[in-house]
Amino acid sequence: STTGVEGLIKDMTLEEIKKLDAGEGEKIPTLLELIKVAKEKVRLQIEIKSSGLLEKLIKIMKEENLVNTSIVSSFAFGELVKLKNLEPKIKLGLLLSADLVRVSLIKRFILKAVDKKFYAIHPHYSVADKEIVDFIHDNNLKVNVWTVNDKDVMERLIEIGVDGITTDDISMANELLGRVTE
Repeated sequence: STTGVEGLIKDMTLEEIKKLDAGEGEKIPTLLELIKVAKEKVRLQIEIKSSGLLEKLIKIMKEENLVNTSIVSSFAFGELVKLKNLEPKIKLGLLLSADLVRVSLIKRFILKAVDKKFYAIHPHYSVADKEIVDFIHDNNLKVNVWTVNDKDVMERLIEIGVDGITTDDISMANELLGRVTE
């Protein structure tokens, strides 16, 4: 683990989390702390990893004016639907795992997301081929793949028209896109 401590964040108190070291003295920020630092610099994609905090998330997003500019994603389709029911303006992205190998199943998930008026599909890069990307676009959703740290894979995904790429190597992504890294 990054912190050397086993367990899930959701099972820890804020006090316990604040004591963790994520390497070189870096502390783990709360969502609100992260938003305050990052919201003017990047478009945020917030992933829901556990249930029970949807109302708090919406409250923070409204207070920080993020409802129209950020995407909330999850593998938990039901949680995303609950979120949409609580705040219809929120942009949702359905995460699709690398385990999905049947195109028909992937397309069924995409159509469920279309039906619930999601904003995007976030497939693992390994299942994002041209057919899937085109199908998502044909259904008026964005395609944001995750987590791509290989230059050749990233180039292929850019060529087939993905809208966004989650990466740990922002310098490489900016280089491929012809952007200057600060």
